[in-house]
Amino acid sequence: MRVRIALSVALAAASLGVVAPSATAALDVPPRPGTDVPQPAISLPPDGRYGHALWDSWFDLSAYGYEEQEYLVSGIASAGSASAPYTTRIIVFRPDTIPGNGPEFNGTVLLDWVNVTAQFENAVDSIEAHELFLREGYAWVHVSAQAAGLDTAVVPNPLVPKKWDPERYAAISHPGDQYSFDMFSQVAKAIKHGGLHSVDPMGDLDVDYVLAAGQSQSAGRLTTYVEQHQTNADVIDGFLIHGTFGGNGPASSAVPVIHLESDADVAPGAQPNPDGNVALWEVAGAAHSGFWIGYHSVFGNGPRSQLHAAKVSRTEKERISLEAGNYGEQIHPLLAACTLAGATMPMRYATSSAIAHLADWVRHGTPAPSGPKIDTDRLGSVVAGELGNTRGGIRLAPMEVPVASYQSTVCQLGGKTIPFTEVQLLARYGSHQHYYDLFRAAVAENVDDGWLLPEDATDLLKRACDSRNRFGTPQAVAVTYCEGYASTSL
Repeated sequence: MRVRIALSVALAAASLGVVAPSATAALDVPPRPGTDVPQPAISLPPDGRYGHALWDSWFDLSAYGYEEQEYLVSGIASAGSASAPYTTRIIVFRPDTIPGNGPEFNGTVLLDWVNVTAQFENAVDSIEAHELFLREGYAWVHVSAQAAGLDTAVVPNPLVPKKWDPERYAAISHPGDQYSFDMFSQVAKAIKHGGLHSVDPMGDLDVDYVLAAGQSQSAGRLTTYVEQHQTNADVIDGFLIHGTFGGNGPASSAVPVIHLESDADVAPGAQPNPDGNVALWEVAGAAHSGFWIGYHSVFGNGPRSQLHAAKVSRTEKERISLEAGNYGEQIHPLLAACTLAGATMPMRYATSSAIAHLADWVRHGTPAPSGPKIDTDRLGSVVAGELGNTRGGIRLAPMEVPVASYQSTVCQLGGKTIPFTEVQLLARYGSHQHYYDLFRAAVAENVDDGWLLPEDATDLLKRACDSRNRFGTPQAVAVTYCEGYASTSL
């Protein structure tokens, strides 16, 4: 039985008095056809040496009602007048079809054009938004679109499929990145309509919409895709272009685009274009690649990919994510570690909200809002204000009511977080209760403006409540003024 269940996004809490954009409401806008894109062949890889995929989930997906499957994708790709055979791979993460086991599939799939700057694959936006996906029934797909992520070309690297497990990935053959755009289109076609010979990578799930996301160099590739390939391919319904590192992003698009930027990525020339389907979000204080990504990569993906550790339990996964989500409200020895990307401004919240807005936009034709631009000087450099934090832009609550300085453009763009001392916090706010009251008001404004989802507001307020130890009050001491926000719902 094919599944087409439309889920409603959770209502905002009564205390915030707002409603989140519906990423899973009923269909209003018909899906796009993509009839000119070739349909590739889909097959299962052999088990290989280890019996699991490189960069598969490091935690137990079944505990969330999800499953995963790696596939090989083969076809003939075009680049201008040239064509070449290829075989690449994808990993599909999808809700299972066991009733009551987790969220039902909401009909939307996000393709992550994985980043290969490090000469191995990094699915940045999947890491950023995976909590949204798991609670709202999205499926997501890691797409190995570029050659560097599949085999060693520049430097010796064991963390590419062809070297990591030569038996499992013997069939992989990438003809060159000029073919990556058509390969990506063919993957989207297979996700939407199945592969040749009736092999469907989505199993029994009925796909309504396909979104695409890419961060940093992948954002540059997707910008090119939007500008040069989207109109003819017509298989992707919306794009999250994240972190163009000074690039303007697409000026207009045939389908909805949200252009999401950090401090390190801001281009003074980038502008929203609501008539051209482009919304612009510049998130103040955010690093190009922050603590949430670094911590999950080291303590989640690291043991799984390098030591073949067993998948961790849901409890352990959520413990790791609790530490990874630190916005500077707790002192942590790795906040200033450049190699781990220490800037903690939670871009993940904005990424999740952007995806929810994008899904709503493609379903209902309701454009996402654009935010204020980050302040830059006449040379195009980001302007710092009080405490060294960036001025202007979308200001999430940790920036508006700070407990730290976010040095977001240093340390190879990972940044650092410099927490305030207890003396500084008390001098600034007087008490934890006053801090919390101001923070809660900022969170409510973030949700009302659309930059923060209500479920993420819950997480953020719990963290703010638990920061009372920074003000000299042990966490073990109960406080009535925020007791209701230390639970799982507002």
